[in-house]
Order: sequence, then structure tokens, then C-alpha cells
Amino acid sequence: MDMERVCDLFTLFSGETDTETFRPVIDAAAMEVRQILREDADETDVRLTYLAAAIANLRYTEIYGAREKALATFAGTIARQSDSAQQLLFAKQLVYSYEGLCASLVAVPGFQFRTIGG
Repeated sequence: MDMERVCDLFTLFSGETDTETFRPVIDAAAMEVRQILREDADETDVRLTYLAAAIANLRYTEIYGAREKALATFAGTIARQSDSAQQLLFAKQLVYSYEGLCASLVAVPGFQFRTIGG
């Protein structure tokens, strides 16, 4: 997996330019992808790079959502939950979308394709 490309995509998805600070999050996301790879999958497939970046973006969004809520609670103000909740929803949808794109490469426990209708 091209980690430089994962970092670039993480910046594209999150808007965060300081990838060095968030490198542990990015590395953990890449490891998460490697752990769900099928045995016959090509780790250099570019789709996996997008999935790793999407997962890193999800973790980043979770971190900032939790931090934002904690700061609002500490300050005695009301957190704007809709902002962080909406960002989290979009981050989850991005991961779900790339999981679908990588379906032939990964074996995600509990992951199923769903169809509507017959």
C-alpha cells in the first residue's frame, strides 16, 4: 500500500494537512485494511489505498467529534451535535462506499451486500 498516497487522500477527505500528527491514525487504518485482506488480494491495488484513507478519516472524525463534545461539556455550552453527527455520518458513508468498491479484495466480518427488492 502506498502510504504517501494514503496520507494525500486522508488530507483530501478530512481537510487536515498535518498528516504527521495523525500518522498513527493513518497507519492504524492501513493496518486495519491489511488485516481484512483476502489471501489472494493484491495489497498494491489502489482501491485499498482509498479504503485506508477513508477509515483514517472516520477515526479522525470520531476523535474530533469526541473532543468537541468534551470541550462543549467542560465549557458549559451546548454542543452543536448536528455538525459532528453529520460529519460522522458522511465519514461512515465514505468507508461503506469504499468497502463496496473493495469487496473482491477484503473479507469484512459481518459485511454484506444488501439489495432492495427481489
